[in-house]
Amino acid sequence: MGNGTFGLDREAIILRSGVREIFTPHTPIDEVDHFFGREEEAARLVSVINSPGQHILLYGDRGVGKTSLAMTTCKAILQQLQGGHFFEKRCDSGDSFASIFEDPLLETGIDLSLQEQSSTHHSGGNAGITTFFANAGVRSDRSTTKKTKLNYRPDSPSWVANQISHLKGIFLIDETDAISKEDDKKKLAEVIKLLSDSKSKFKIIVVGIAKTGEELTAGHPSVERCLKEVSLKRMSDSALRKMILNGMKRLDIIPNDAVVEKIINISAGFPHFTHLICLKCAENSLVSRNRHINEKSLASALEASVEESEGALRRLFDTTLRYLAKPQEYRLLLLGAAYCRTPDFRISELKNKLEDTLNVSVDPKLLSRRLGTLTKGEGKTILCRPARGVFQFTDPRMPCFIKMALDSERASLRITALG
Repeated sequence: MGNGTFGLDREAIILRSGVREIFTPHTPIDEVDHFFGREEEAARLVSVINSPGQHILLYGDRGVGKTSLAMTTCKAILQQLQGGHFFEKRCDSGDSFASIFEDPLLETGIDLSLQEQSSTHHSGGNAGITTFFANAGVRSDRSTTKKTKLNYRPDSPSWVANQISHLKGIFLIDETDAISKEDDKKKLAEVIKLLSDSKSKFKIIVVGIAKTGEELTAGHPSVERCLKEVSLKRMSDSALRKMILNGMKRLDIIPNDAVVEKIINISAGFPHFTHLICLKCAENSLVSRNRHINEKSLASALEASVEESEGALRRLFDTTLRYLAKPQEYRLLLLGAAYCRTPDFRISELKNKLEDTLNVSVDPKLLSRRLGTLTKGEGKTILCRPARGVFQFTDPRMPCFIKMALDSERASLRITALG
């Protein structure tokens, strides 16, 4: 069927289906009914946040679903268990310790945008003045206005903790890794400790991209007792499979087994890519009125997924290949590296993967030279070398993007010889 003017007919079908409420690659999931695959982790967070004196530090790679897990858990707790306020703060490089707590402080009646308050004192009165003159606006009272500087100390962890400790609810502080000053991270950790010591029912969930929890608390030594660190790993294949099948079932769409397994393989544990590919598959299925998704439908969905992928991934991939003398050879090499299962790989593993997956045999010395080229250049490179003989994608999501972008080229890449 046609898409109509500006694709409006297509959009109308998609919007009526509700598919973009089920598969949400560009926004975190915040509804329990749409949350699949992380039930065990959610139960763990619920248990921790309901333990007296306990707060949560949730960290991991970009794209593993940290925000979705935190938001869904918060809603479940507030709606079904304890009630109370919910505050959410997404940090950026311009945030300070004081700016992070603006909303909770405002709930207590403290407006940090006000530096002083004015009070007016009236004296005198209308005594001795006739009703006629009083009604005419003739008054004998006097008023004086006094301005008082407010004694706010938003940079003090103890002051902030004292103001918000009586609140009940949850404060989700997301993208904490964006906070530029280590001192602000330490102050955040100190507030958490003070809230725990006072047995406050106001709980904080800190979320950020990090390899260790210390990166988000600046290594504050006294917070370990009250801040439960939860490292969120990539999702298992079984969890991704559950996400795909449950979502498709709600839309009355049936993907064949090969399609499901291919989506899982491409996603490599990142639910963002699972949501993205499933969304494009489902949209095409709904518009074409074909409830079955096969490999041909998936190929079309992968092309659309590449177009909607994060700009930073596309730019790094395109820029890398643009300035290479033999880009087709490097496409072959990158596709083989993308299929390596571990975050870092050695030349021997890549050689085996090229032989097993693409049926291409490559001299190890040539592989070493090509890989070395991909680690050099101005600015960010697509690969780095964390140790001698070991290579790694600088962005852990890049293998997923490469598999989406180059999947349709696998047949032609097989005849490419490196040399």
